[in-house]
Amino acid sequence: MSRQSNPTADCFLSRTPRKGSPQERALRACITDERLESYDSEARRRSCPALELYLWDHDMASACMGDIAILEVALRNHMDRRLSLISLEQSGTEDWYMAGLNFDDRTQYQIREAWNHLTPQQRNSHTHGHLVASLTFGFWRNLLEDGGTVHTKWPDQSRADYENDLWRKGLDKTFYNGRQYARATGERWTRRYALDIVKTVHALRNRVAHHEPQPKATLLK
Repeated sequence: MSRQSNPTADCFLSRTPRKGSPQERALRACITDERLESYDSEARRRSCPALELYLWDHDMASACMGDIAILEVALRNHMDRRLSLISLEQSGTEDWYMAGLNFDDRTQYQIREAWNHLTPQQRNSHTHGHLVASLTFGFWRNLLEDGGTVHTKWPDQSRADYENDLWRKGLDKTFYNGRQYARATGERWTRRYALDIVKTVHALRNRVAHHEPQPKATLLK
């Protein structure tokens, strides 16, 4: 979306302070010149102040964050449910993080980190739900990777196989309409296809969360 292609964008665009006004000076005091430099070339191309483009980018990021938050919760809940089913079938428990699934070292480390952030009360009550909520977006994205090393530098070092141990055992069903969507776009429904989509959302989420300028390709849409 761009302001040039969408004349209704002004209805939700943060109002740019008048040049030289106390409001503009106050805003510029909060935003360094170095920060605005990343908007300068695009602002010149559009013949608008860099500050206006900065505020537009802020509005777009705010709008994206609401949808990303819903998607993140949905992704983790659906992946959690699929992992629980895999674990229940293999080990008789839905607590997949304790079921001995063949997770790589990175995944196991992230689970331990999430566990360490829980309070004693959370560990003793509704433990499963609290742990799942404590795991990062990156954790769920990583489960769509190939799988890394298990027991790095140990005599029994091996590699996790997320394709066969997770994806083909049910994680592919996390995305209800994934197969139909891939077919509609002329692609094959694979773990790699799902990963590419989730990686794109994850990258956008991180830029939004850290108040970074959105990629130029996104700005120009």
